[in-house]
Amino acid sequence: MLRTRVITAVVLLLILVGALMLGDAVFCAVMAAAFGLVAREWLQMTGLSHALSWVIGAALAAAGAALSFYGFSPRGPVFMGLVLAATAVWMAVLGVVYVARARGFAVARGSSRVLCLVLVPTAWLSLLWLMRAGGWPLMLSVFMLVWLADACAYFAGRLFGRSRMAPAISPKKTWEGAAGAFVCVLAAAFAAWLWLPHDMIFSNLLLNRAGFVAGALIIVLLTAVSIAGDLFESQLKRNAGIKDSSNMLPGHGGFYDRLDAALAVFPCAVAALLVI
Repeated sequence: MLRTRVITAVVLLLILVGALMLGDAVFCAVMAAAFGLVAREWLQMTGLSHALSWVIGAALAAAGAALSFYGFSPRGPVFMGLVLAATAVWMAVLGVVYVARARGFAVARGSSRVLCLVLVPTAWLSLLWLMRAGGWPLMLSVFMLVWLADACAYFAGRLFGRSRMAPAISPKKTWEGAAGAFVCVLAAAFAAWLWLPHDMIFSNLLLNRAGFVAGALIIVLLTAVSIAGDLFESQLKRNAGIKDSSNMLPGHGGFYDRLDAALAVFPCAVAALLVI
């Protein structure tokens, strides 16, 4: 199982690096395909037919790819409204996950479908905005926040985990793991502040604009949103009675399993940069 996970991870990394080397448009188009598959998996978890979920996912991927190569740059009041609405939803999800951590919660199928059709495209548009506004270093620095939070939570939980954080949603996640995520992300942000350019890295831009204390608090909040995005998908899977969103990524489950936290963090990160 570990070998399969590693092989899949290496293949995905090679695809992403190769796409970046071919240019921003290619990378954004590849990510549009990935988010289209996220939408397909989410919609199928709501009971939507296999064929229709594929059609909608493919349509979102095709639209994203076309916008990528057309040179579209998200901006204006509509985009601002989308990222602020998505941020409000993810703040609400964070609260619901915390309150219902011991009992779980249900999401109506119709509501879940609407959320999918709003949140998934908004996450991809947020990624596109980051690429257009600051290039791949800015976009990648947001991804690094997500990946670091996930990896540190996993290893801290394995080493020190004792207190289950959300037993009714994801029994393996612990408060110790969450604490490890917060510490590691803040430490990485401080290291980036010391050694990386201040005009290209998300955490540095945030700390410059908001000040060190407020910026650090926002980074902590984004880390919490990352965890909430993961737990939200876990609850959707639990409601659907499945273990993984799909089996498209051997050893990793599906695309939604890999992008659940990014789905939540990207619009919130962009909202922070646009508002502050």
